[in-house]
Amino acid sequence: MAEYAVVENRSAGKIVYIIPSMNIRKDLAPGQSIRVPKEEIEALAYTNGGMDLIKNYLLVKDEETLDNLNVHREPEYYMTADQVVRLLKEGSLDEFLDALDFAPEGVIDMIKDLSVQLPLNDVAKREALKNKTGYDIDTAIKNNLADKAPEEETVEKVSTEAPKRRVVQKARRTDGSRIIKKTETRSK
Repeated sequence: MAEYAVVENRSAGKIVYIIPSMNIRKDLAPGQSIRVPKEEIEALAYTNGGMDLIKNYLLVKDEETLDNLNVHREPEYYMTADQVVRLLKEGSLDEFLDALDFAPEGVIDMIKDLSVQLPLNDVAKREALKNKTGYDIDTAIKNNLADKAPEEETVEKVSTEAPKRRVVQKARRTDGSRIIKKTETRSK
């Protein structure tokens, strides 16, 4: 009986892997998890780029398989989206720097994406992200807001109320005739 392991795509993009020897093709959307036989993971490791997928973009939830493939794992290897959100909101700057230094590329992708979606408000973390990865979170947030702006403008409700005057003007008749002040003289 085949043993299975759960594999999750933790990158920001779609992952497709092909194992020609087993006639297998798998497509994983961002965040999608699938259950696969352990032999499939081992076979993937021996395909072109397969080991890079396992180390950096897929989260393989099976210690034994990872040990058999000699995949070195730091604690950041196991980070989920919820843990990244906690890191961005509540984590210390040192925890954040460790994540940037030791996390696989898929986790770095999650950090970038979630930094824009939340958005990341910690200026020191924004600067660290830019210094470590070259990713300018300030620009990304501005672009994200600009992308959403046209949608928001079309949703705005137009007021149907009649306009009301904000500044009260001195005496004026509605029929257009002038009001004559007592100090004003009329010439005949």
